[in-house]
Amino acid sequence: MEKTCTLLVHFDKGTPALANEIKEALEGNDVPAKVEAMKKAIMLLLNGETLPQLFITIVRYVLPSEDHTIQKLLLLYLEIIDKTDSQGRVLPEMILICQNLRNNLQHPNEYIRGVT
Repeated sequence: MEKTCTLLVHFDKGTPALANEIKEALEGNDVPAKVEAMKKAIMLLLNGETLPQLFITIVRYVLPSEDHTIQKLLLLYLEIIDKTDSQGRVLPEMILICQNLRNNLQHPNEYIRGVT
């Protein structure tokens, strides 16, 4: 079944090992590498790839990041992932991000509140 897409960007999928490379980059401490990995993950998702194994990695290693670029990419990632299962129920993993979203909505910086 086709889903509506609000954003379409061409991205050459390349090799199938790309998901493992993305996961390794997200687990590292290098901020520019995390930014590039998040961009690649978003591009793959927008082009129809399913990357369910990356969600927990992103929650563990990207969610706590204070870098604003990473936070912007995280919000974009959260906007485009599937949040429900095949029966329309919210996935249990979505509970993991609720506290972070709540903290962003109460952040002293008005930009972070507005973007969230």
